[in-house]
Parts: sequence; structure tokens; C-alpha cells
Amino acid sequence: MVNRTKRAIALLVLALGVSVGAQAVRQGKTATGIAYDARGSGPVVVLLTGSNLDRRMWNREAEWLSKDYTVVRYDLRAHGESDTATKEFSHLADLIAVLDDLKIANATLIGLSAGSSIALDAALEMPARVERIVLAGPAVSGFVSKVPVPFPPELMPTIQAREWRKVSEILLTTPVFASSPESRELVRQMVFENERLWTVDRALMKSTTPLAATRLESVRVPTLVLIGDKDVSQREHADVLGARVPGAKLVVVPGGTHLVNLSSPKEFEAAVRAFLSAR
Repeated sequence: MVNRTKRAIALLVLALGVSVGAQAVRQGKTATGIAYDARGSGPVVVLLTGSNLDRRMWNREAEWLSKDYTVVRYDLRAHGESDTATKEFSHLADLIAVLDDLKIANATLIGLSAGSSIALDAALEMPARVERIVLAGPAVSGFVSKVPVPFPPELMPTIQAREWRKVSEILLTTPVFASSPESRELVRQMVFENERLWTVDRALMKSTTPLAATRLESVRVPTLVLIGDKDVSQREHADVLGARVPGAKLVVVPGGTHLVNLSSPKEFEAAVRAFLSAR
């Protein structure tokens, strides 16, 4: 009888998305199909992922941030547990759907790569709902760097041939997806497990206009820009943000790659903690 009771409690815990001996994790999905989770209490921090990845990339950050903040992670459309795209969508609208679903009035946004673009667009489009932004390995919509992303020439023909597994294998050989030895297997899993993103018709994805590069001086929230010193292709994006966003702080992480939180987790944490605690 005791064993049955324990089993029933364990099943209830799993159904509620709560892990025994750890912090409660609240899981949900918006009406538009975006999967998210939330944990902790206090001011809200939303973690936005890079392309080809999912919210697992923020496992470490979710743990330490949730000791002082309400931490929300979500999967981009056609990534992780979120629905794929079957009609027009925008990443900004998906973010808003998550905020609305959780009844979040305003939040700090921390985004990496594609996630940084969404965070930046949000700061420009709805500043009343954004307290501050952290832009890591940043990508500014509308800005063209003189240094190309280091993708090998065989990548585009492989995409055109729809050989998704080979595309993933190619991507994982590039500096773009380099990380620490501890994170390498997780990165590999995420890239392979998010291959369906390639099947989405890019015409369905709507960008915010005007593009961010034309109005960086209009950002009115505290901004931290983080760039790994090995992230050569995004360095110009970071420099432009540091120069044109009013009051922006630019931090270059020694030894950091494009996935700077996964290559340099301690340095990433130190920079973000200092930024969030500053008034």
C-alpha cells in the first residue's frame, strides 16, 4: 500500500512538471504552439535560444538564475517541443505569446545569436515590456558584416539537396557550434534533434520592420553585449551595438566561441550577474 502511494505521488509530480528534490518547473504551451518552462520567483528573466538549438542550451543558466529570478525558457518555432510553422509567423509574436500566457508585464531578455535578434527587436518594438537586454554572440537584423560566417562551401548545396543529417554534420564541424568539452555532446544532440527547422518555408517567417540596424540609437533599455574573442564573424555586430546603442556595455570573453555561454560558462555567468545587479 505504501509503495502504491509513493508511486501515485511520483506520477502526480511528473504530471505537474515538478522534479523531486529540485526546484519546481512549470511547463506549458501557448495557443500558438510555443513550448516553454518557468521556474523560480522574483523579477522575470527570459532566455532566448539560438537557431538549431533549443532551451536545453540554457540548463546551467536556468539553475543559477532561478535562485533570484523567475526564469522562463522557450523553444523557437520548429525547434524543441514547439510546433512547426504552417502559416505566417514572427519570432517577436511568439515571444509575446509566451509573455502573455504567463501574464508577464515586463522582463529582462537574454538571447544568443538568433535569440539576441529577437531580444533586440523586442526592446525596439515594445520597450515598456523589456527591462534590459543581454545580447550574446549577437546578430543585428539588417547589418551585413565584412567577415562572413565560417560555413564551408558544401553547406549550401547540401541544404538544397535536403540532406538534413549531412547538413547537421557539416554545421558541427564549424566554429559556430564549438563549445566546451562538457557541452559538446549536448550541442550535438540539439543540432541533430532540431533538423526539422530546415523544412520550414522561409517565406512564412516575417521580420520586424524597419530592421534593427537602422535604429539602434532608439534602444532605451540597459544593454549588455557579450562576444567571445573566437567569434570572429559576429564581432562586427557586437562592435556596432557597443558603439550605437546608448549606454551599451560590450564585454569580450577571452577564449569564448559563438556559443559563449557553452564555451565559457563561468565568464558568462560573471558578466550577466554583474549586469543584472547594476542599478
